[in-house]
Amino acid sequence: MKKPGAILLFLLLSIWSWGQSRSCNIAFSCHIVDEEKGIRLENARIEIGSSTWFSNHRGIVTISNLCRGTYRILVTHSGYSTMETEVNLIQDTTITLKVLPVLRHIDSVEVVGNSQLRHSSSTHLLTAQQRLESQGKNLAEVLTDIAGVSILKTGSNIAKPVLNGLYGTRVLLVNHQIRHESQQWGLDHAPEIDPFSGDEITVIKNADAVRYGPDALAGVVSINPSSINSEKLLSGNINMVGQSNGKSLLVNTRLEGGIGKFAYRLGATKKQGGNTKSALYYLGNTGVEELNFNTLLQYQSGKNQWEMYLSHFGTELGVFAGSHIGSKEDILARIAHGRPFEEYDFSYRIESPRQKTTHDLAKISWKQTWKPGVDIEATYSLQQNHRKEYDLRRVQSDDVPMADMVLTTQALEVLWNTQQTTVGLAGSLQVNNNTPGTGTTPIIPNFDNHTIALFGLQKYFFATKVLEVGLRYDYKYFDVAGYRYDYAHPNADGSVQQYLLEGQKHFHNLSGIAGLTVPFSTNWYWKSNFGLAWRAPSANELYSDGLHHGTATYEVGDPNLKSEKGLKWINTLNFGNTWLKANADIYVQPIRDYIYAQPNPDSVRQTIRGTFPLFQYKQADAFLSGADLQVSMSWNKNWGYQVNYSTVRGVHSTDRTYLPYMPSDRVQQSLQYRFNGKAYVKVNHLFVAKQDRYEEGSDYVSPPPSYHLLGVLGSYGFTLQRHGLICQLGVENLLNTPYKDYMDRFRYYAHAPGRNISFKINYSF
Repeated sequence: MKKPGAILLFLLLSIWSWGQSRSCNIAFSCHIVDEEKGIRLENARIEIGSSTWFSNHRGIVTISNLCRGTYRILVTHSGYSTMETEVNLIQDTTITLKVLPVLRHIDSVEVVGNSQLRHSSSTHLLTAQQRLESQGKNLAEVLTDIAGVSILKTGSNIAKPVLNGLYGTRVLLVNHQIRHESQQWGLDHAPEIDPFSGDEITVIKNADAVRYGPDALAGVVSINPSSINSEKLLSGNINMVGQSNGKSLLVNTRLEGGIGKFAYRLGATKKQGGNTKSALYYLGNTGVEELNFNTLLQYQSGKNQWEMYLSHFGTELGVFAGSHIGSKEDILARIAHGRPFEEYDFSYRIESPRQKTTHDLAKISWKQTWKPGVDIEATYSLQQNHRKEYDLRRVQSDDVPMADMVLTTQALEVLWNTQQTTVGLAGSLQVNNNTPGTGTTPIIPNFDNHTIALFGLQKYFFATKVLEVGLRYDYKYFDVAGYRYDYAHPNADGSVQQYLLEGQKHFHNLSGIAGLTVPFSTNWYWKSNFGLAWRAPSANELYSDGLHHGTATYEVGDPNLKSEKGLKWINTLNFGNTWLKANADIYVQPIRDYIYAQPNPDSVRQTIRGTFPLFQYKQADAFLSGADLQVSMSWNKNWGYQVNYSTVRGVHSTDRTYLPYMPSDRVQQSLQYRFNGKAYVKVNHLFVAKQDRYEEGSDYVSPPPSYHLLGVLGSYGFTLQRHGLICQLGVENLLNTPYKDYMDRFRYYAHAPGRNISFKINYSF
C-alpha cells in the first residue's frame, strides 16, 4: 500500500514542479471577427505593449514565445471601433475578438461601439470561468448562473430551463443557429443538447419571436461555437469530470485545426452515472448513460463561406422507481410520508421505468458577401428526435417501450442582411409518428406540423441612441390523427371505447418587437424592449390522454385550446466601471389564453400500470411580473463577490389567484479569492424561499419549506510542456442538507440529491 502512495506523491510533486517553471514559450493566437456579420478581418492591427502585428487573410494573428502573465491587447481596423481587452496567459491560448463596424451619421459623428448598445435586447453571456465550473452539468443547470433562470426538474437527472417563470416550448433553444425541435412539450423531456458542443451560451430575456419564430414568449437560449483555431493542423482539449453522488464519470474530447481554406472541429462526450443519493437515502433507478458527438466543417473561398454541422445526442436514463405506484391508497400514503417506503442501494443498472432518447441534427449553410456590410445567407437543417419510454409490464417484456415517438423536422431559412436591416423567409415541415407495436395508446397522436414565415428587422441610430423595430407573420398548419378514449360516452358496464380522432387546425398571427437603447454616460445605459409573441397549443396540450411515464402523471388535454398571445415589456438598467458591474432587468408580461397543467388533488387516475396524479390542461388570462438583479464586484486583483437575485409573480388576470409552478424567490451569491492568475477558491451560497404564492388545496401537497445550500470550489491552472492543465475540486450541498424544491415534479415522493464532490481536469494542447 505504501508503494502506490509514494508513486502518487512523486507524480504530484513532479507536476507541481513543472508548473512552477516560468517558461517564455507560450503561443497565442487571436481571431479578429466582425461581430455583426461573423466575417474574418484581414489587416487588423494588434498591439501588445510596444509590439505590433497584423492579421492574415483569415483574420488570424499568431504570436510565439510569450511568457506567462497578463497582457493588454489593443485591436484597431479601418471602419471598426477600437477594442481593448486583457488576456491572462498560462498556456497556449486561442481567443476570438469580435469588433464592431463604425456607423457614422450625417447628423452626428458619434460612434456606437459597445455591442450591448447596438441592440435593445437583454442578453446575458456565460463567462469562460462559469462554463468551466459548470462542466459535468446538463444544459439547464449550466444556465442557472444567470439571474432569472431556474430549473423545472423531474427527479435527479432531468431538468428544463425556466426563464422568468416560463418553461417548455415557451423558451426557444437555438443550437448552432438552428431552432431545436424535439418533444419539448414533456416536462420530463430535457433538452437534447450537449453543453460541450457550444462555447458561447447566451440567454436572451426578450420575447424575441421576430428573429427566432413564434413560441418565444419567455425568451431564447442560444448555443454557438467559438472560432476554430485553424492556424494549427491539430489542437484541442480533453475534459474529465468525476462526481461522488452517482459515482459518475464524464469524458469530453475536442480536436480541431485547419488546412488552407478548410477548417474542422470534432467533439465527443461520454458519461455514465449510477443511482444518486439524497442526504438520507439512495434514489432507486436514477442512473444515466450518455454518448454525444459532433462535427463542424468550414470552408471559405473569396466572398463565399460554407459551413456544415452534424451532431448526435444519445441518452438512456432511469426514472425514479418510487414514482410508479400501485393503488390510490398507496400514492396518497407515499405523498403523506414524503419519502420512499423502500430502501435502495447503489447500482449503475438502469431498469424500467426508463427513457431512451436520440437526437440527430444536420445543418448546411452558405453565406455570400455582396459588398461590405451586405450579405445573403441560406441555411437548411434536418433533425430527427427519437424518444422511447419504458414502463413496468406485467405480460410483455420490459424491452418493449410504452411510447415510441419519432419527430422529424426539415427547415429552410434565407436571410438578407445589412448593417441595419435583416429580412428573412423561413419554413419548416414537421412530422411526428408513433411507432406501432407498443401495445398501448400513445399519449399524443400522430401529427403533421408545417409553418411558413416572413420577417424583417430594422435598426435606426440617432447619435448614441438605438431604435430597433421588427415584424413577423407566421402561418401554422396542424393535422392530427390517432385513437383517443371517449370518456363522454361510457358503455353500460362502465368501460370506455376508443374512437379515431382526425382533424386539422390552422394558426396564424403577427409577432413584433420595438426597443430603445439610451446610454446616459460611459458607465450607465438603459434599454426598453416590447416583445409581442404567440404560441399555438402543442399536441399534448390539445390531445394528451394517458400516462406520461417520465413524470409519473396522467395527463388530459383539451382540443378546444386557443393560441397563447403575450406582450413582454422588459427594462434593463446597467452600470459598469473598473470594479463594479450591476444589471437590473424589470419586466411585466400579460398573456392571453395562458395554458397550464393544473393538478387535480381531488382525483387520481388508476390504470393497469398503477395509480397516478391527474393533471388537466386549462387556459386562462395570466399576468407575470418580476425582476432580476445581478451584481459583481472586484475590490482588488484578489477579492471578488457576485450576487444574483430573481423574483417572479404569476397570477390569473381575472381573480388574481396564483398560477401553479411559478419559481419562488432565489438568491445566489459567491465570494472568490484569487491567489494569482492561475489559482482561486470560491464559496457559493444558494437560498430558495418557500413558495408562498400558492392556492391552498390546488395541489396534492403544499410547497416545501425554504432551504440554504453551501458549496466550495478550488481551481488551479499550470503549464505542462507548453500545454495547459486546469484542475478543479468542488463540493455542492456541502452540509448535506435534506431539501425539496417546489419546481421538482418528484417532490411528492422523495428529496433532492445530497452532497456531491466533483473533480475536474481540463487539458489543452
